[in-house]
Amino acid sequence: IRDRDYEKKVSEWIVEHKYFVSARWGRKFRGLFLDYGCGTGLVSRYIANIEREIIGVDISKNMCKIAKRLWGIQVVVGDCLNLPFKDKAFDVICVSGVLHHFPHQLEKAFSEIGRCVRKAVCIIEPSSTPPRIFLRPILFLNKLYGWILFHLYKYTHLREKYTYSIFEKPLDPKRLVKLCEKEGLQISEIRFFNHIPRITFLPESFRRHLVNSMLSSDHGTDVEIIATRHHFEQK
Repeated sequence: IRDRDYEKKVSEWIVEHKYFVSARWGRKFRGLFLDYGCGTGLVSRYIANIEREIIGVDISKNMCKIAKRLWGIQVVVGDCLNLPFKDKAFDVICVSGVLHHFPHQLEKAFSEIGRCVRKAVCIIEPSSTPPRIFLRPILFLNKLYGWILFHLYKYTHLREKYTYSIFEKPLDPKRLVKLCEKEGLQISEIRFFNHIPRITFLPESFRRHLVNSMLSSDHGTDVEIIATRHHFEQK
């Protein structure tokens, strides 16, 4: 139940990844990709769709099985803080919504990412910058709803249902930038998304327009960072 519910939750991000994040990363770079903390393959599916070679790694055996079954990608069960790969094994490492799960081990995470990447790192994570004002009550109510459901499930047979915690902490984009630079990576792009949860009932074309209209250069619910090695040449 837990992993199926995770797949439902990340489906809220399909439009962002299909048009603005994962697919864009795949078009921007070539070579062997790593989907760092791949889960059920939200990033991998769109990069594989444009005929890029990608491997997923995740500590959950069940999520790796789902990613492989749904999208036919190669997956490895492994610890993101101790990647089971050789130095400079990948041209590009993609990180989507993983780092905020271990905020006190970010240096270790970036050390492993830096060790295994050759060309570029693409990141999207919850940001500590404030979202647009009209979004704030919507996001608070959404998190409160998840928190209430989580505590209700404690007393039912559904207590293992996946839900984001209301106490889950976003990350400071400035800290992410410094950690990239510490690993010898130069920031080439940074932008912010203002994500509205649970809008899957709207037409995809409208959702795509909405996402694009709320992109920002300095604040939002989520930050995208693209960092490259100094000597790297795109495509």
